[in-house]
Amino acid sequence: MSTIDNYRGCLIGGAAGDALGYAVEFSREDQIAARYGAGGIRDYQLDDRGLAPFSDDTQMTLYTANGLLHAVTRGRLRGILGPLRDYVSGFYVEWSRTQTEPYPLADHSAWISALPELFVPRAPGATCLSACAVGAHGTPEEPINDSKGCGGIMRVAPAGLLADLRGAPPCSAWGLSWRRSRTATNWGGCPPGSSPTS
Repeated sequence: MSTIDNYRGCLIGGAAGDALGYAVEFSREDQIAARYGAGGIRDYQLDDRGLAPFSDDTQMTLYTANGLLHAVTRGRLRGILGPLRDYVSGFYVEWSRTQTEPYPLADHSAWISALPELFVPRAPGATCLSACAVGAHGTPEEPINDSKGCGGIMRVAPAGLLADLRGAPPCSAWGLSWRRSRTATNWGGCPPGSSPTS
């Protein structure tokens, strides 16, 4: 399987699962059973365009991937590469603008910010938006909030695929785990929110 197939599988598979679950994201188990039966939701809930919308988790996963690809591309073309989490933080801040500002953005770095389809608020969490408002530069050692959520695990999958890119910074198993947890904790820094990525 090629690297591009790995990326496609990761991003499309994650988006497909997210789109299936988005219709019940804030529902309790008994509410889901009452609406869809004991087996739960099994079919996509289509919107008026015939599409199954995905949540802010997929939006942020796409911005994670775009930030990492931007960083690696910059490293290859210019021969300089700063900390990966700094690129991703900047792209998360840009994502937050898609949730609060109209399309198109006057200035943007992420190529996906040119897609009007991403300018749809998908119930972004207050933690995400408040962290982005202050730059999204939290670390486990210096958190910028006291989040105990698991949002990091939902958006950090592209960091694991970075190890497959030729020319990407070298990865060991420990280093990859560290990279994912650092990317996941760009704002929270709380161990329960970052440890699932390890």
